[in-house]
Amino acid sequence: MSKTTKRSVAVVTAAIVGIGGAGAAFAAWLLQGEGSASAASGEAATLVVTPNTTSTTTLVPGGKADVKFEVSNPNTFPVAITDITFSNFTSSNAGCDDTDVEFVDAALPAAAGALNVAAKTAGVNGTKTIEYVGSLRMVADAADECQGATFSFDVDLTAQSNAA
Repeated sequence: MSKTTKRSVAVVTAAIVGIGGAGAAFAAWLLQGEGSASAASGEAATLVVTPNTTSTTTLVPGGKADVKFEVSNPNTFPVAITDITFSNFTSSNAGCDDTDVEFVDAALPAAAGALNVAAKTAGVNGTKTIEYVGSLRMVADAADECQGATFSFDVDLTAQSNAA
């Protein structure tokens, strides 16, 4: 074979390989898909309130006291407490009853983050200590039996998700 013929065969072979390769690229198919999926929402768990007895104020007739308590958040999202109330008062002393103390609808703690409770993380509930200043009052004519009494009551919280 002559040099020119060899060169022509090489050029034709390269052209066929190039066209064949281009044809393979155009042979790829475009695909689409559709269907459905689902996701379920969880349910909010109840916040847990426990007493904290380190409050520095005590009740006296006609006076107000601060109430300090711990809030535990078992939810996997942070919450913001929007309201706090007290109910179902009982006293450790006979003769001192629920008419001797009352909830005061005091201003909620206003410091930044004071009412935000972190989410449960790595199996550990988020917690927050809250001090509700001036929220409990002893009536002016409280029974003498209320001296030295310890009062127990329910702390009712209203909260909402505080997720970003």
